[in-house]
Amino acid sequence: METTNLHVVQTDEEKAYTLRALEARDVFLMSKIISTIGINEFKDVVQSDAIKNAISGKDVTDDVVTSVGVTVMLDFANVILGNLPKCEKDIYAFLSGLSGIDKKQIESMPMNAFMGMVIDVIQKEEFKDFIGVVSKLFK
Repeated sequence: METTNLHVVQTDEEKAYTLRALEARDVFLMSKIISTIGINEFKDVVQSDAIKNAISGKDVTDDVVTSVGVTVMLDFANVILGNLPKCEKDIYAFLSGLSGIDKKQIESMPMNAFMGMVIDVIQKEEFKDFIGVVSKLFK
């Protein structure tokens, strides 16, 4: 692993960062980021006509299920990408707190390393647990 001019270089064998475990203090910034991304907009995606028609049982084929799945994924991606710039600084702060890497260095990471870090956070067991607990509020 090399660090030059605030750019983090990582090889395929190693990551240029380690992430600490998520803790209670992370809930507040995570909640702010998730709210800014647009959790209410996800509700609109889930309640779309395409999903309602698919779960109604009328003419449901594998092709219909695949089509609805792709539509929902694209709608989710649209919501996330459309709102991501609103929480840019919060994401840098969150990742900095988890990794110990300065926010400016995170801003300057190569895109693949940055997205890898984001994916690593989302795949953390504590993150999944947090989402599971939060989702209980909507049942």
